Amino acid sequence: MKNKKIFIPVFCLQIVFCLFLDWGGDLLATRLNWPVWLDSLGTALAAYLLGPWPGAVVGATYNIGTFILYGNPWYYAFVSILIAVITGYAVRRKHMETLLGTLTTGAILSFATAVCAYPINLILNGGSTGNAWGDAVIGFLGEAGISTWSGLFIGELYVEMLDKLLVLVILYIISLILKRFGFVRPEEKEKGKEKKDISTAATRALILLLAAGLCLSGAGGFVPQAQAEAAENAGDINYNDYVQTIYSSTNGLPCGEANDINITRDGIIWIGTYAGLYRYNGREFRWMDGFDSVRNVNCLYVDEEGRLWIGTNDNGLSIVINEQVVNVIDQSQGLPANSVKSIIRSSDGYYYIGTTGSMQILTLNCGLKKLNTLSEVAYAEQLTADDCGNVAAVTNEGTLFLLQQGRIVSSRQLPERQTVFKSCAFDPDGYLLAATSGNEIFRFDISKGWFDLRGTTEYPGLVSIKNMHYMDNGGMFICADNGIAYLSAGGEYERINTNNFNNSIDNMLVDYQGNLWFTSSRLGLLRLAASDFRDIYSTAGMEKRVVNTVAQWNGVYYIGTDKGMDAVDQRGMNRVQDKITERFSGVRIRCMTVDDQSHLWVCTYGDGLAEFDPDGTEYVYNRDNGAFGNRARVVAQLRDGTILAAGDTGLSYIRDHRIEHTIVYAEDRISSMVLTITELPDGKILAGTDGNGLAVIENGDVVRMLTRVDGLSSEVILRTVPDTKTGGVFVVTSNGLCYMNTDETIRKLDNFPYFNNYDIWIKGTDSLFVLSSAGIYTVDRNELLSGKDEISYDLLDSRRGLNSSLTANSWTWFNAENGDLYLPCDTGVFVINTNSFASGAKVYRMSVPTIKMDGTVHRVDRSVTQKIPRGVSRLEILPEVINYTIQDPNVGYMLDGFDTNWTIVPQNSLGSISYTNLPAGDYVFRLAVFDNNQENIIVERTYNITKEKEMYDNNWFIFYMLSVPMFTVGWVTWLLVKRHERKMQEQLELANRQIEMGKQTVIAIARTVDAKDQRTSDHSKRVAIYSKKIAREYGLDEKQCRDIEWSAHMHDIGKIGIPDAILNKPGRLTDEEYAVMKSHTTRGAEILKDFTLLDNVIDGAQYHHERYDGRGYPKGLKGEEIPLFARIIGVADAFDAMTANRIYRQQMDFSYVLGEMERGRGTQFDPQFVDILLKLIKDGTIDLNEIYHVSREASEQAEKEAAAARENEANKQDGSPFSSGSISERKDQEEGGKA
Repeated sequence: MKNKKIFIPVFCLQIVFCLFLDWGGDLLATRLNWPVWLDSLGTALAAYLLGPWPGAVVGATYNIGTFILYGNPWYYAFVSILIAVITGYAVRRKHMETLLGTLTTGAILSFATAVCAYPINLILNGGSTGNAWGDAVIGFLGEAGISTWSGLFIGELYVEMLDKLLVLVILYIISLILKRFGFVRPEEKEKGKEKKDISTAATRALILLLAAGLCLSGAGGFVPQAQAEAAENAGDINYNDYVQTIYSSTNGLPCGEANDINITRDGIIWIGTYAGLYRYNGREFRWMDGFDSVRNVNCLYVDEEGRLWIGTNDNGLSIVINEQVVNVIDQSQGLPANSVKSIIRSSDGYYYIGTTGSMQILTLNCGLKKLNTLSEVAYAEQLTADDCGNVAAVTNEGTLFLLQQGRIVSSRQLPERQTVFKSCAFDPDGYLLAATSGNEIFRFDISKGWFDLRGTTEYPGLVSIKNMHYMDNGGMFICADNGIAYLSAGGEYERINTNNFNNSIDNMLVDYQGNLWFTSSRLGLLRLAASDFRDIYSTAGMEKRVVNTVAQWNGVYYIGTDKGMDAVDQRGMNRVQDKITERFSGVRIRCMTVDDQSHLWVCTYGDGLAEFDPDGTEYVYNRDNGAFGNRARVVAQLRDGTILAAGDTGLSYIRDHRIEHTIVYAEDRISSMVLTITELPDGKILAGTDGNGLAVIENGDVVRMLTRVDGLSSEVILRTVPDTKTGGVFVVTSNGLCYMNTDETIRKLDNFPYFNNYDIWIKGTDSLFVLSSAGIYTVDRNELLSGKDEISYDLLDSRRGLNSSLTANSWTWFNAENGDLYLPCDTGVFVINTNSFASGAKVYRMSVPTIKMDGTVHRVDRSVTQKIPRGVSRLEILPEVINYTIQDPNVGYMLDGFDTNWTIVPQNSLGSISYTNLPAGDYVFRLAVFDNNQENIIVERTYNITKEKEMYDNNWFIFYMLSVPMFTVGWVTWLLVKRHERKMQEQLELANRQIEMGKQTVIAIARTVDAKDQRTSDHSKRVAIYSKKIAREYGLDEKQCRDIEWSAHMHDIGKIGIPDAILNKPGRLTDEEYAVMKSHTTRGAEILKDFTLLDNVIDGAQYHHERYDGRGYPKGLKGEEIPLFARIIGVADAFDAMTANRIYRQQMDFSYVLGEMERGRGTQFDPQFVDILLKLIKDGTIDLNEIYHVSREASEQAEKEAAAARENEANKQDGSPFSSGSISERKDQEEGGKA
């Protein structure tokens, strides 16, 4: 009764602990996402400790409990019961006592639970195993074409196999621990195997297991944008040189008008129009028709947090965040009117909303709230704010208000006059500027809370100033109804020539790259963009013409065109018309130059060559006065001051206003018009012709013609340019570039990337500007002349602002003072500053605002990893390079993890990027702007993308898929091998028992033979010992040694058939008796003929009495004819016969025995075995004292007794008993054949 009271609490404790172990294992496997359940560990332990049915109770209780607590499926209780039953019965049948039995049970349990769970999962669990790894196996097999039904069972096996193996191995280890603590299961105790009290042992074990269970249960920023903002150049900027682009209904802005413009943090420009809101990224105007509350726009405002505030004309106020409308405020929500005209945020956080009704003040503190409404401020068309909380407003009636903290501080109107206040702005010094409907700007000090007038300035040419915008460099743009003006920080005022964009210019914006944007409610949108090139004709407002030549003379740039002479001032801003331009009106001009005496030379096509002195005096050279003709093509000054000009009939030398010499074109010399003239350092002149090569002129005569034969790529020579570094000459032909050395050897420059070139201009000595039909290539002189295949170059073309084509055979002009190079083009003159052209735009904003997944648009947040569902087959990335410059940069993209190389395209060619059937995994989409050589990255943006993967998409899952079957095959193979080894072990033990039985039988027979005479006791045993030692020394292997040992045991087995009377006769045998005695050899052979357990066993019994000299029996064999075993046993037999006591005598003296053995060497015995025997005796391997188990004193006494016995026997007989015959013969005769 007492034991029962103790058992019940322990039993309950075990049950609770096992439930806890199930929960801990389940929690551990779930948290770590292991490919096992581990929720049956406690169930199996209960089945081991208490039996199958208590284990079933634990398993079912756990499943039902988790169903109640967590909603887990309850029907897996059937699987838990099956686990407990199989485990419990395996324990009872003692299968769990060995590792082999444990693993075998695990295999059975795995298959059984998989079969049991299969219909449950198929019907009740939607074809899922409930384990991520098992479900991954199903998915993997499903993609391989295996049905869900089959995949479900295989997935079950994958999980169950590892789980049940792990659970039972853990149980096996627990059982070893329990046994170490003396615990024995109750049924074993009942069988009398218990050593200690169950409650004590179980309690100690549970303490350890509880600790293990606790371990199981416990097992379970902002990245700043990588973009630099454009810094306004504080230096002297001529905004008239900016490239102007108007956007209207003809080129992207469908409505053709713009009311306001603003830019958000991401660099996107927003344009408000009466037709709605437009989004512009530098390439595309996108109408935001998805904004239902925005149908027309009056004003735009972006606050410090990046929110876009949109004032509409009839739908109130909309607030946009990340291109999504997040809030709409209209008249129904308390806005004074639905038409919003202006928006501003003061430095103290108040939002001022100017409507056609009243001014409303809002705050975003703890949500959007209305603070105040100012009915006096009605129809505020413009608002401005400073850094001190001040806000100024101008109404449509021309009233100027000063506001602070949501209330009116002061107001002012102009006195009765024709003008009213139209706009306002704070200057960098904190003064308030108020512009009028005329051209005045008033400057007020508001620091005292009222308008203290400090000055008034008029700006000529402007009417109705709509906006004033300060730049970072301190300058100010003034937008008016009739155009734009700029006031520099130094007070210099100038009008900006915007050509036809000169009406209702209301607002202005500077984007992040420094481009200027102006809105016009009538004309659309104007962009002024900095460029490497200045368009002189656009700046000066001149008509576009094909220009052939430019020259600076008397402070004016003269421009020779196909239709006459144009001219601009030194700044290239204003057109100049004078006597020179009038003189050449309508005349085609091909070339101009200014000599070192400041004379202007003009080549005309029809009027010959004209020369102008600095005072304007003109001289004409043509056919009438003996010159080269009326069509002058090229003119150049030689080092001695002589002018050399070429026309349609020849070349003329001109000096001091007269023609000194003319080289007339001729068939044998120059036969086509000269296009270029170059004087070499040695005084030679190169004249490039239009078809027959390069003429070398010395002393006024053509001395030779250089043609294709001399290395030219073409005989049409467009330009020859001296290389001041070496004295060579660059030659521009009609199909490439060549280089002529000082020795007049010519080679082609085939490594230059273009062929249709016009001219070369050299900056310094190493920078080449190659003018071509594709634009201007800039290359390094040394690299070009090196001859290497790939050279680096920069191409200045339309993507860099050269929006025109260079004129072929034209002549540039270089201003060495400022580095400006004037380029004749087919639409006018473009100027590039050779000192700063390479800078270009270095600031770009890039983004991927949206992507498409199988056609569905999703917004992208760069701060988080973009998740792509695994089922998406087509991913379309929509990148944006937000670039408002005139340049078209190289844009590269690459999807790290998929693409191996960058894809680089011009920005204008960048479109959507599609990836189809993208494998699951982690990727990084890289978007970058490259330099012109497509080598270096200027700026880069990255986006992390993860295509969600199933577990089986990981590379390591293949290892899992392969390792589990391989492990299973190895496991099953190990089990089969172990079972086979166990059977083989049993068979081996049976065979060993049979062998041992045979050996014991042999020994018994030998002892039976030996027992016929107590004095020959153990004879066969000693012969066996001697024989084995001799055989081992001889070199026989271990098996042969064992065989000869057992053969020696049975060598005298034939004596069983010899009558005892003969066998034990003390005297000599008669001849008949001796014959019977000798028959024991053949009798032994007959007995052993069917004995196959040992090799050569018959040889020992039949031939051990054969003599080496052939005189033995039974067959008289001699030498090597005698079997090996017989020769060895014969030596051992004779030795033992002489050293042992016999019935007819005592053992012989040992020295006598050794002498007898020596005498029988080569006659009776095989000499080699006699030698081996004697050696073994000598080195102590054979120790008779040890063999006979006697002491040294006993041995000496035995020797004395033996000697006395031999002496007595000799006295009884006539002569020595061993006087003749062999030892074995005498033994058989005298002892009755006992050997």
